[in-house]
Order: sequence, then structure tokens, then C-alpha cells
Amino acid sequence: MKKIYMLVGVVLVLLTDLSCKKVLDLTPQSSYSTTTVWTDPNLIQVYVNEVYKESVYAFKDGGFGWGSQTDELYSNFNWCSENVYVQGLATPDNQNSSFPLNYSSTLNDWTTLYSTISKENLFFQNITQADTVGYGPQLTNLKGEVHFLRALCYFELLKRFGGVPLITKVFTVDDKSFNDARATWDATRDFILADINAAAAVLPKTYTNSADDGKATLGAVLALKSRLLLYAASPAYNTTNDMTRWQSAADAAKAVMDLGTYSLYGNASSYNHIFIDFFNPEVIFSRVYNGTNYEDRYNTLYRDLSPNGYNGYSAYNVLEQMVEDFDMKDGSAFSWSNPTEAANPYANRDPRFGVDVLYNGAPFQGRNAQFYEGGLDSKESTLSPWNASKTGYTIHKMVDDTYNFNIQPYSSCQWVAFRYSEILLNYAEAEAELGNSATALTYVNMIRERVGMPDVTAAGQTDLINKIRHERRIELCFEGHRFFDLRRWGIAQSGNGNGLGIIITPTSSANTSFTYKVDTMQVRTWQQGFNLYPIPRKELEDDPALKQNPGYN
Repeated sequence: MKKIYMLVGVVLVLLTDLSCKKVLDLTPQSSYSTTTVWTDPNLIQVYVNEVYKESVYAFKDGGFGWGSQTDELYSNFNWCSENVYVQGLATPDNQNSSFPLNYSSTLNDWTTLYSTISKENLFFQNITQADTVGYGPQLTNLKGEVHFLRALCYFELLKRFGGVPLITKVFTVDDKSFNDARATWDATRDFILADINAAAAVLPKTYTNSADDGKATLGAVLALKSRLLLYAASPAYNTTNDMTRWQSAADAAKAVMDLGTYSLYGNASSYNHIFIDFFNPEVIFSRVYNGTNYEDRYNTLYRDLSPNGYNGYSAYNVLEQMVEDFDMKDGSAFSWSNPTEAANPYANRDPRFGVDVLYNGAPFQGRNAQFYEGGLDSKESTLSPWNASKTGYTIHKMVDDTYNFNIQPYSSCQWVAFRYSEILLNYAEAEAELGNSATALTYVNMIRERVGMPDVTAAGQTDLINKIRHERRIELCFEGHRFFDLRRWGIAQSGNGNGLGIIITPTSSANTSFTYKVDTMQVRTWQQGFNLYPIPRKELEDDPALKQNPGYN
């Protein structure tokens, strides 16, 4: 078997036995009978590979699209209909979604997630056939993997919609009507935990064969549990501030740490290698795309994120408010009111700033980026100006500077779904909420020390919690966390201010000195109902027991 991420796109038709009579009673060459699939370990593996492909979201679906609905990013081409949300226009009627790619899709994905869950349920319905043949550890591991993947899909639903119908049966053409009501948020959490526990009982800490890189491990399962229980303890879902929930969140993060499998990777100069070096010690679970088959928007990452002057697309533009939130190298806050900082705003910043954000004057692929007015990477450029950044910045995080996408636009690249740094931040947040300030500071400062930033101190519990939240904003930017962090903290509106950019004007003929002006480049409108996504109208019509989320008609 090839590595789990080297998928060949085989789609199996499994819902019915394909048998014919007399002259037509031939074995199909492009599909397989149900019995054949569920008694052949290789075909079962191919089936599970497809479930991986649909269950693990990445790049625009897993991170950038979510960031573009917050104070992190602006979506230059609206690939995931992000502007529908930030402009306050989302309704149950404009939730068109399709996986893995639809140019008019949204990140709603109610229909597609339930479609994937149906395949996972089909696996459990039919895998008993393989039990009778007996495949030993391989079959046990596959069951654990699919339990993890189903938990992942239900968590994707939970964080989008709140409590949802908990479906474990496989619907057939004989099912003419549906009457499945939504479970509560807590009941959905418990359902996910049951799948997590089933997966944790059988999956290994590591695999001995590199061909298994990318499969779910015990660490991946426990990382999902850590994220889930952190959400469950957070103000939006823990309205009484029940300390036992925070203790459960702390324990779940500590369980990952106690595995002894993972560690922080790299330093200030090699920070981006967390994402470029596949399956490094910080990566708990990732999806790696190969460089042999073209998968637009997924293994074209380096082209999609790079500026127009390099023949890139500038697909996601970093907002000015994100840039300003990166501290100075000494740990103080950046301020345009400081004349020295205002004159050279990108100097002496947190080392992660230059790794995460491509800014004017930053070295990139043989020259310095030119986002100034009239520069090669500006809206006035003669080089594909329609692909220029609208904010004066692009994403540098996850981009391999050494890869020339002009030779081939697609290449191997890695989406990190869970990493050790997040676990440390989960633990620090839970310990801070529990009042264990010294422990919380120890772990948040481990992350800062990795990149050479000074330790933070705190003037009380509230100050500490705010500093941990700030550290999450910086450390995990563009990785899909900000949208859901703001909501679980109950402060979603604070991340939906107008999108800001920077106007950079040269003041010398050599284009070596500049003035800077912060400018509103996108007006955004907040709707209170946008704490959650709407259930698509079609789903409500098909299932009368479903109730819509508040704020949507």
C-alpha cells in the first residue's frame, strides 16, 4: 500500500450488489460487488483512503477560508464565499457546498459532511463481512481509523452548527422520509467522545513502516479530544464556568504531552519547516498532497499564496490588524504612534512575523517583495495586476521558498491538522482558567522561547488568559483556529471589523524609503446570528424535525 496521502481518486460503487443474469452476468471491470469489497483487505484500504480524503479538510477549506471570515485574512477571489459572511449576507438559501472543490462553494458543508459520514457508517455496517474472513491487526486498525474520521466529521459539524442529528444508520432508496432531530451540543460532544474512545483503544502511538505515514495514530485521536474538550470548557458552551470542564480539557491536553512522542520543532530561523518538513516531531496529524497529480487549490499551495509579481495568485491577503498584532522583538506591542516603528514598521518584530507574512521589502525567491504603489507585486504592476494583494501583504507561512512553481504549479505540500504547539496552548489556557498561573506561564513561554521571544508575565488571571489568547492568535494564525476561538470565547463580533490594508508610497526614486497609510479595503457587516452557520434550506425541507439556528429565517 502506498502512503495514505497518495490517493488515486478511486471511487467505489458500494451501495448495491451489481449482479446480472444470463448473458449480462459478467464481473464489472470498473466497480466491485459489496461482497468482494468487504472481504478484500486491499479494497477495504482503498475505501478508507477515500474516507480520509473527504474527512480531512485542508488549506482553503481547513484554514484560509475560515481566517478570511475574521481579522486574519481577506479572500482575494472569494473561493469559499467568505464575503457572504463578512458582509452579513448569509442565508439558508445561499449555502451551496461541494467537496473537494466548487468555485461557488461555502464552508457550510452540512450536506457533504453527512455524505462522508454515510460512507463511514457504511464501513461499520459491512466490515463484519471481513471479520468472518479474519484479517487480524490490519482490520482492527482500520476500524480505529474510521472511528477517528467519523469523530472528525462530527466535530466539523459541531463547530459549524452546534448540536446536530447523530446518524449511525445507512439510508437506502427505500427511505422515503426523514425525521431526525438535532441533538444538544453536549450530546453531540459525547457522541464524538465515544468514537474517540473507540479509536484510542486500538490505534498505535506510531507506525513502524513509513508507508503508513499519514494514518491516524493515538496522538491524533487524543489531539482531537483535546480540542473538543477545550471547546466544551469555553465560555460559549460552558455558561456556568464549570471548573470540571476546564480540568477535563487540561487532562486531555496533558494526555497528548505524556505520550512523549511529540516536541516543538525548529527555531526562529527554521520555524516554517514545521509545515514544509513532512511528519516532523511537531506534527501530530497531517494531510500531505503528492506532487504527481494536479489537485487545484490543494497541491498548488505555493502558487496560490505567492504574489502576482512572481506569477502567483495572492489568493489570501493578510489584514493589517493581523500584522499589527505581531509584537516587537522585545515583547512590547507594535504602535503606529511610535515614530521609529512607524518609519520602519516591519523591523524588529516577533520572528514569526517574517515567517508568516510576506511584506514589502521581504526577501522572497531571489528579490525583495514590492507591495509599494507601482511595485512588481502591487495593483499597479504590469504582471497580472488582477492577482495582486488588496491589503499589501500575502501569506508566507507554509510556502516553500525554494520551490519554483513556474516550472510546475503543483507540488508535494503538507496541511498540518494537529500539531504539538496547539496542545501546549490548549493546556496553558485550561490551566490558566483553573487558576494555575505558574503552570500556564511555563507552557505558553515554551512556545515563545522556541522563536526567541521573551517570556510573558501576567498581572492576574484575566491578564494571563488574554495573553494566552493573544499567543494563540500569533502562533496558530491562518491554521483555521481564529474563527472558532472567537466564537467559543463568545467574542465573535470583535473579529469582524472592517478589513484593513496598507498603502505604501515610495519617497525616493530608488524605492528604498516609504510612507505608510492604513486604509479600509473591505467594509464588513456583523450579524449576531453568524456565531453559527445556517442549515441549508433544502435540508430543512427534507427533514421537518430539523430546527434552524437562531438568526436565520
